[in-house]
Amino acid sequence: MSRFIAFDVETPNSLNNRMSAIGITVIENDAIIDEFYSLVNPETCFDAFNVQLTGISEKMVRNAPTFSELWSAIEPMMSGGLLVAHNAVFDLSVLKTCLRDYGIEWKPYVRYVCTVQTGRRVLPGMSHRLNVLCDYYGINLNHHYAASDSHACAEILLRYIEDGADIRQHIKTYSFREEKKSKERRTSLHDIWNPWHGCKKCSEGCQNCYMYYLDSLRDKDCAEIYKTKTGFQYPLSKDRSGQYKVKSGEMLRVCMTSDFFLEEADAWREEAWQIIHRRPDVKFFLLTKRPERVADHLPDNWGDGWENVMFNVTCENQRRADERIPILLDLPFKHKGIMCAPYIGPVRIRKYLSLGQIEQVLCDGENYGGARPCHYEWVKNLHDECAEYNVTFVFCGTGRRFIKDGKLYKLEGSIQTEQAYKSGLSFQGKPMDWRLTDEWGYPLNEATLYKPYFGEKCQTCGMKLTCNGCSRCGKCK
Repeated sequence: MSRFIAFDVETPNSLNNRMSAIGITVIENDAIIDEFYSLVNPETCFDAFNVQLTGISEKMVRNAPTFSELWSAIEPMMSGGLLVAHNAVFDLSVLKTCLRDYGIEWKPYVRYVCTVQTGRRVLPGMSHRLNVLCDYYGINLNHHYAASDSHACAEILLRYIEDGADIRQHIKTYSFREEKKSKERRTSLHDIWNPWHGCKKCSEGCQNCYMYYLDSLRDKDCAEIYKTKTGFQYPLSKDRSGQYKVKSGEMLRVCMTSDFFLEEADAWREEAWQIIHRRPDVKFFLLTKRPERVADHLPDNWGDGWENVMFNVTCENQRRADERIPILLDLPFKHKGIMCAPYIGPVRIRKYLSLGQIEQVLCDGENYGGARPCHYEWVKNLHDECAEYNVTFVFCGTGRRFIKDGKLYKLEGSIQTEQAYKSGLSFQGKPMDWRLTDEWGYPLNEATLYKPYFGEKCQTCGMKLTCNGCSRCGKCK
């Protein structure tokens, strides 16, 4: 007797760590014998893209059971056979994060079949999108309705069996255990150093801060500021062979979950400066909304600046540009840049670029709930001004609300960086002269420095001009 549990989940936003609906279809002895469907209250925000895709809104799930409330009802059904899903790793990963975040212990691993992977063996040479396969087999489908998707997945599996597929050859294992992070493995965020976490909002750009949003998903308050335990010494961490994990020539973006010059971090900053000073072979990218605090919080041996530090100020609109850039220009740094992110208002910087100190300008739209639109015309103006003075300009991403020619585009996920790349607005200006040295002060040979690797997806990413490259973490596969 064979028993399969085909299931499908829908998600409320691009994080894909909660479900807004689940459909389950049970197969026994080569026939569908039971079906289940429920909306799920994900207890998080909804993205407009997901609402349009699934037809499920926050209002619709307000009185629906949460995952923890639903699990007791569906667990016996989910436990009673071999799991099946279309693009199974996606649905299993959502299930795994829901179990983890609600503190529910289930099986350490499950056995499953993916109808996409199986289909590539059974029906080579054709698309294996769910709607395409349903058209091929004449299966009715209400796409992105979890009940219909799980039923269609079950029907497709039965067709594969009818066509002679030996399902035993397609069974795989998915672990629900928390993965232990290898000390030797580098994460996809290998270019970020967060010596402390948490921040205080101080200007218009902070209104929809992404860290406040992400922390809220973990029931944390981003306004609670603390020194990181394992992350503080990251630039000095070594592998088993005694070599630095952060290689000579790499760039580390500092305090992406805080502000390097935050008042609450004054007690820890001197130690962070010492770490930066011990790695003169690594580039450090500092960014702040508080340039007025910088002059009083530089190290005693700073002089006219360290060769391995680039200092950037956030200029989300013209008001903040005119407030912060003059302070930036008066400070002793070897490398200086401007970050227009979240880009919520037009910014003109020609008069500052003409002084010859700014080496790079980056801009990016806004994300998450309440995202304000970024306009193509604003980005184009920045590009033109940078090109005029041969200053590198990087259009990192559109944000989730992008306006061009009067039309509003709603963009989610990686398409934001892809569209930024396709705009052709990023511009490589005069190269920065990084005079990196070893710990004894001797100049480093260019041939010995880290060379970024860019994978297939990197080729169409708006961040490529300013990125440390792909870490080969495997998440793109």
